[in-house]
Amino acid sequence: MVNVHLQARVPDMVDAVGAFAAIAPEIFADAADVDRNGNFPTGAIAALAGAGLLTRPLPRAHGGEALAVDAAAIDNYAALLTDIGAASLTVGRLFEGHCNAILLVDRYGGPMATLAAEATAGRISGVWNAERGVGVTATRCGNGWQLSGRKVHCSGAGSIRRPLVTAQTPGNGPLMCLVDMASDGIAVDLSVWQAAGMRGTATGTVNFDDVFVADDDIIGAPGDYYRAPLFAGGAWRVLAVQSGGMRQILALHAAQLARSGRGADPVSRHRFAAAAGAFEAARLLVAEAAHRATDATVPPEAAVAYVDLARATFETLVLLGVDAARRNAGLAAFLGPDPLDRCCRDLETYLRQPMLDASRDNAAGYLLARGGTFER
Repeated sequence: MVNVHLQARVPDMVDAVGAFAAIAPEIFADAADVDRNGNFPTGAIAALAGAGLLTRPLPRAHGGEALAVDAAAIDNYAALLTDIGAASLTVGRLFEGHCNAILLVDRYGGPMATLAAEATAGRISGVWNAERGVGVTATRCGNGWQLSGRKVHCSGAGSIRRPLVTAQTPGNGPLMCLVDMASDGIAVDLSVWQAAGMRGTATGTVNFDDVFVADDDIIGAPGDYYRAPLFAGGAWRVLAVQSGGMRQILALHAAQLARSGRGADPVSRHRFAAAAGAFEAARLLVAEAAHRATDATVPPEAAVAYVDLARATFETLVLLGVDAARRNAGLAAFLGPDPLDRCCRDLETYLRQPMLDASRDNAAGYLLARGGTFER
């Protein structure tokens, strides 16, 4: 879009949604092979890069359109996440992590030029925070830090070159580090990822043995990663991707009823209506969560509480929709290569996000102190 008064290009966020629409059928078709073989979706990531979608989330100063960092783009950003999730939850999970890394570097300061170079080269980033026990620690050394320990559930392990990795510092909270996976002392183990769904995310365990990270590759300050509302409030992005999976299951559910002729059966229609209602409620909930989480006028605790409530409620809605689809489709919903089977498995697996009960409890505590409602 051109502003005739400035005679300059004004970024049009809708272009991102349209760009993805052109490659969505290709990515949906590729998802079957990715699931069957458990391979990283190299072709889908290349398609995203070819459509310019790896660079659009970047700030404008680094060649992007600020899709992941500008609150004014929230509706189109959410729509893009949902559309990608509908085509492939695996690709949606990876793309969301890429956008999250960009957002964190933009918000807290760090090597954005490195992320921009990666995106321009057709490579995604990601955020690796999950760990068990001690996890990864960071020790100061000269003009940088040494990382030692283990991260678990690292999506894109072995394929992402520059992930954002959190590492605990002595008494100061986690430090965000943009690690070069070509460094010495790194070992990746993908054998642990034997999941029912999301098989192509290449989620694995990564061990760090005195891996050096220069000061120039540090993001923000220790403790920034968990600051509200960006950390807990950012869960709306995961919900947006998952709502795409929910939308795809609803469409496959409708198609299955049409093929089987059971669309005329009152019981089947009742289940389908319940699934459609669940999706519509989820869609509206996620849209509101996205706006509250990115609205600077909403107090951080209120934004986090709303997203926490959305997470808990969303799970209930998804499980209702999946159950209705499986009951109406019968055994077909559990047999490959029917895409309904894959999409249900992927969504049920992706739905298992950490700390859901704690999120539900936080939302309850916030609402109990305010008569059960949110005030804007």
